Amino acid sequence: MIRRLRLATGLVLFAYVATHLANHALGLVSLPAMDIGREWFLGLWRNPLGTVALYGSLLLHFALALWALYGRRSLRMPALEALQLVFGLSILPLLTAHAVGTRLGFEWFGFNDTYAPVLLNFWKLRTDLGVRQALLLVIVWTHGCIGVHLWLRLKPWFSRAAPWLVALAVLVPVLALLGFADGGREVQRYTEQPGWAESAIAAAHVPGAKERILLDHAVEDLLLVFAVSVLLTLFARQVRRINESGAGAVRVRYPDGRTVAVPRGYSVLEASRSAGIPHASVCGGRGRCSTCRIRVVGGLLSLPPASPEELAVLKRIGAAPNVRLACQLRPTNDLSILPLLPANATARDGFAQPDYLTGKEQEICVLFADLRGFTRLSERKMPYDVVFYLNRYLRR
Repeated sequence: MIRRLRLATGLVLFAYVATHLANHALGLVSLPAMDIGREWFLGLWRNPLGTVALYGSLLLHFALALWALYGRRSLRMPALEALQLVFGLSILPLLTAHAVGTRLGFEWFGFNDTYAPVLLNFWKLRTDLGVRQALLLVIVWTHGCIGVHLWLRLKPWFSRAAPWLVALAVLVPVLALLGFADGGREVQRYTEQPGWAESAIAAAHVPGAKERILLDHAVEDLLLVFAVSVLLTLFARQVRRINESGAGAVRVRYPDGRTVAVPRGYSVLEASRSAGIPHASVCGGRGRCSTCRIRVVGGLLSLPPASPEELAVLKRIGAAPNVRLACQLRPTNDLSILPLLPANATARDGFAQPDYLTGKEQEICVLFADLRGFTRLSERKMPYDVVFYLNRYLRR
């Protein structure tokens, strides 16, 4: 359920960002075109349903991000996941001032946040905010694209669609930035007309000094809530770490002879990462890709049972009874493991494959038989005759 909520809320936010950037791209046409697109954009997201979906998704997605941060026993992770985490945590501090100034300015003081006053502020009055807004655009879009990539790369058709998706992922922000720049230059040309800036500010009902003080307080309060939430999450992680360290350690033995001791509650994947041992995990430890799977070669009987979600993934790939997902297995006693895929495994390696490619364990009985005098026989006979003798023997 948590994975589904994270995906659903992320897709809502990604749709909002995509439509917002498409609106920016209309600046390549003209400033009036941006405002026409804005009407469609606001009709989609400022109605009651769109507002609930957008801000509900934002709050829930942030809460789930904090929950995921709390759930990590180790902050060692692949570079792509680390980039997504850093970008995700930097979005709200960068976004808060702009969101409060436009949406709360509209709700509280009737600010008509058309593109003219907004671009006038970014390109003429506060160019530092314009630079920050462009940076925010890149960070938000990159964060969303990483999330979509981590979700879709487990699909069998992703490799075929990847070139088109990459082209789209590059094209959307480039067009948005170009439209943002063209709109800003158009506003700068308008400011050369006497009285244009004053009339644009008056028509937009830009909040005055007293109103801006209230908006600034709202920004400060939201940033304080954000900072406290992150700090409390990190503090809770540390408290849990102390509690788990007092509950005893579990030792995980690897094929190369290394043994890693971690507190109870760690998954095998987290044990690998905490010790810096490369371990495949295409889905980031969410129990979806199966690339982290291991064969338990010691301590199998003392393991906790697999969850229904883990069993579904193991069944999908036809795993043997002693195969588990390292990201889902949280051992309570010592065990020995054998990772079944290399650390650089791809999403394709997580798909179900036939036995002759993956191998399987099976109890067999082997009969070894030696043919007396076979070396002398094969030296004196033609290859065809040797095969004839062997076939007669095998039929017997």
